[in-house]
Amino acid sequence: MTPMRRSQNWLPYVFNDLFDNDWMIKANSTAPAINVIESDKDYRVEVAAPGMTKNDFNIKIDENNNLVVSMEKKEEKILNGEDAFRLYDTYGFPLDLTKEILEEKGLCVDEDGFKASMEVQRKKARDAREVTNYMGADVTVYESIDPNVTSEFVGYEHLTWESDVTVLTTETEIADALSEGEHGTVFVQETPFYATSGGQEADTGYIRTAEGEFKVEDTVKLLGGKVGHVGVMTKGMIRSGDKVVLEVDAKKRALSARNHSATHLLQKALRTVLGSHVEQAGSSVNEDRLRFDFTHFSAMTEDEITQVEKLVNESIAKAYDVDIKNMPIEEAKKTGAQALFGEKYGDIVRVVNMGDYSIEFCGGTHVNNTSEIMALKIVSETGVAAGVRRIEALTSEGLMKYYAQTEEKLKNAAALLKATPDNLSDKIHHMIAENKTLHSEVESLKSKIAQSAAGDVLDQVKEVKGIKLLAAQIEGVDMNGLRELGDQLKEKLGDGVVVLASGSDGKVSLMATATDGAMKKGAHAGNLVKAIAGCVGGGGGGR
Repeated sequence: MTPMRRSQNWLPYVFNDLFDNDWMIKANSTAPAINVIESDKDYRVEVAAPGMTKNDFNIKIDENNNLVVSMEKKEEKILNGEDAFRLYDTYGFPLDLTKEILEEKGLCVDEDGFKASMEVQRKKARDAREVTNYMGADVTVYESIDPNVTSEFVGYEHLTWESDVTVLTTETEIADALSEGEHGTVFVQETPFYATSGGQEADTGYIRTAEGEFKVEDTVKLLGGKVGHVGVMTKGMIRSGDKVVLEVDAKKRALSARNHSATHLLQKALRTVLGSHVEQAGSSVNEDRLRFDFTHFSAMTEDEITQVEKLVNESIAKAYDVDIKNMPIEEAKKTGAQALFGEKYGDIVRVVNMGDYSIEFCGGTHVNNTSEIMALKIVSETGVAAGVRRIEALTSEGLMKYYAQTEEKLKNAAALLKATPDNLSDKIHHMIAENKTLHSEVESLKSKIAQSAAGDVLDQVKEVKGIKLLAAQIEGVDMNGLRELGDQLKEKLGDGVVVLASGSDGKVSLMATATDGAMKKGAHAGNLVKAIAGCVGGGGGGR
């Protein structure tokens, strides 16, 4: 099979949502549903899926809804920027690949319109965050800070650092000092605290002076290169201009770094197992767990999840050194480093290289060696949007806690069944078999009871309009018993209608059944039950 280019990998599904079609081709890594056959002049796509036929490049859903056909019918040469952005926003589908696909048909994209739609989306995101300070006060609390005030991050190399306080704010205004019990934000010249960014949650810790202690509950990145340490004074006082010692919670940072590094290995494994169309569509990392969103067109199979886990854990076990360098972006691109599409990068980028296995642009904090991650376990894989999947996973201490909790649940379940975790499975199989046997015995007894209660009811057969009718009241028989007894009596009756009623706990169960011959003569079991049910205050059906 001819290897697919990146754009071709997307063809099975990426245009699906644009015109609200339900059509989708699904593929997997071991048996691709798409076979691309390419020549010097053209190429075609063969769909190897049940019920599918061979389609040309246009992937014709139907003539009216096909993207390219629709443009050609309208004699349009330019794809609307809003539609191009929708492909990107919904699927994470890169603009350059959209351009590549359309250019091969002599079409192009309204790039200005794409950029305009992206800016609208960014504005919506900003508005949704209700641009305020991070304690709920008006945004002008931070805006009123001198623009020349900046903060330098020194936290890649240090978790404890001494610096000078440049600005203090309360929840409502810039302040000269913060006293015990007051909530506020501390700004310093240099900080080891990592602010929430790139999906990694912020550092927490303490800022101390000789007189006071400030608990950092969040660290935020603000415009103009400022980093705010948001929290509360736990004792004493801090004044603007004070020399302070900033101390990051080292354990939290280390655990977050393990989970962040694990997302890099996870993305590499996903691209290996599912295909190179996989792109990061979002992430969230803290000390407890990691969440990774990625572009893919179907739920992962158990086998795919197992393969991904295996690759990640193999990379952890190989103890790759993590090499981090700042380099010119053009030089970084030559390394094959994975960049987040749509992200803006400066002239100098930070490249995180894990043993040449995973190479990505990243500004987050990471382990020194992949062995520090210990292990990774995927605990869930779900869909979050059209063409976007989400994995939640655990590593190191979070994973150990998960295993401990799972083990405790297993012990409790075993204790309820008077078993041990080792023989719990055998115990459950034995109970299922025993329950099945007992159920059969109960049903047999019910049948015998029903037959005994019925007695010789065949003596009660009457003929109504040329149709044999057996109507009888049977005490103490449930609906299942009535149905089974009805079938037996119908067989003995030969041809006719059987109507049975049974009362139990103030409730009446009705059952009616008619043979084919009786139905041809006009008998209707359902109507019979409804008529009788009306007399006893109910409704019903029959057969």
